[in-house]
Amino acid sequence: MDVKTTFLHGILQGEVYVEQPQGFEVKHKKTHVCRLKKVLYGLKQEPRTWYARIHSYLVKLGFTRRNVDLNLYFKVVQDMPLILVLYVDDLFLTGSEPLMLKCKRELTFEFEMKDLGLMHYFLGLEVWQRPSEIFLSQGKYVVKFLERF
Repeated sequence: MDVKTTFLHGILQGEVYVEQPQGFEVKHKKTHVCRLKKVLYGLKQEPRTWYARIHSYLVKLGFTRRNVDLNLYFKVVQDMPLILVLYVDDLFLTGSEPLMLKCKRELTFEFEMKDLGLMHYFLGLEVWQRPSEIFLSQGKYVVKFLERF
């Protein structure tokens, strides 16, 4: 799943002010600034506000964040596990099909998302999936490495 306009989903904590945007200055108030009500691209707070928002929503859905990796969330429903990995604006789900479909519906209700289907690449790994197996390869990395040296 890919979250569209990821960093614009965050909620600002505290007051943040910016200079008047170029082309939108009020001529007789050039020394004034704008107080933000929502996050803008380019703010230092963007990633932090996004992660805080998605974390609180995932906890609300019943997920528990793992201490081993703070981007790994886990949930068990009727003895069936559901695992969610968060990587910036991408969410990777694995588990039983009904649980994944329900989770995708809940996530798309809260955030504008696009379902990218089965994973093919992740952090340089090539991924092939079959009904009962997952195959990982670094073939492209090895070829680039060999070409380089």
